[in-house]
Amino acid sequence: MPRGNDMFELKLRKKLLSQQLSVVDDKFDRLSRILDKKITIKGGRSSQSKQTPLESAKRSFRNTSEPEPKKLMVPQTTIPGSKIDLVRKRNVIRRHNELERRKPKPKPKIERADPFKINTNVPESLLPRRYTRGELPCTVEHRSSGLALSWMCPLHNLDYEHYLPIFMDGVRCAEGSVHSFIARQGVYELIQDALGHSDRVLDVIDLCVLPLRYALSTKRSDVVLAVVNIIKQLCTVHPAVGPRLIPHYRQILGILNLFYCKGGKNLGDAMDYKQFNSDDLVVPIAEVLEMMERTGGPNAFVNIKFMVPTYTSAFAN
Repeated sequence: MPRGNDMFELKLRKKLLSQQLSVVDDKFDRLSRILDKKITIKGGRSSQSKQTPLESAKRSFRNTSEPEPKKLMVPQTTIPGSKIDLVRKRNVIRRHNELERRKPKPKPKIERADPFKINTNVPESLLPRRYTRGELPCTVEHRSSGLALSWMCPLHNLDYEHYLPIFMDGVRCAEGSVHSFIARQGVYELIQDALGHSDRVLDVIDLCVLPLRYALSTKRSDVVLAVVNIIKQLCTVHPAVGPRLIPHYRQILGILNLFYCKGGKNLGDAMDYKQFNSDDLVVPIAEVLEMMERTGGPNAFVNIKFMVPTYTSAFAN
């Protein structure tokens, strides 16, 4: 249904058209009378001998059974640029804006926060570059059993304060690459050779925390599992290593708490045939927390509980 303004505009146009039609009819009647008077004054002689073009047109118009429709110009209801014209344009713009406003807008897609999303903003490891330059005292050796590291000198002659942080910095390399194998195998063999020699590892722990923190920040399950195994191996080197790690719990246990609270697999009575891959991180993290509490001394449980609230003491009983 048209609105009030539209009805008023239609009535106004109809009225103007009727007025213009009446004016045209009056003009036509007036011209026909004038022509008739002229014909009577000149006499029938001239009218019979010659017919003016206007008279012939008039007769043909009267004799036609179906007269042609009159072509009238479309009347202009308003003068362009007048106040009425401006008001109408404003109304048209306002209606268009109202219709645009009433249209249903598409809902924006809200990205859900994923705390376990892999972080790609971690600084790149420098171990691949050092290995290509030949700065590492080892090379990769291909054996029948697989890859292995060939050291250029005995491990006890190496400077742990220089090389152990470099190998730990490469733990976050992509899994399956040669550099990831060099880093993880190198850390394992260096710590294994330092068993019983606390002087090699104790002075390096503060330098190794930052590479381990970067590795945990990637939130990749294989990297987190490698860091958990390294911490577990460090705790077995010497009894003094456990208390030395307590000041660094806040840098290490934050990401471990995230995966620890995630929960493990609930398989029911089924069997997990991929347990060798150790993709379930809850069990290794629980084991390393128990080892840190066992080797950290009396203050270890309080600090672990502060960072991992769901952890329960393994020695409560």
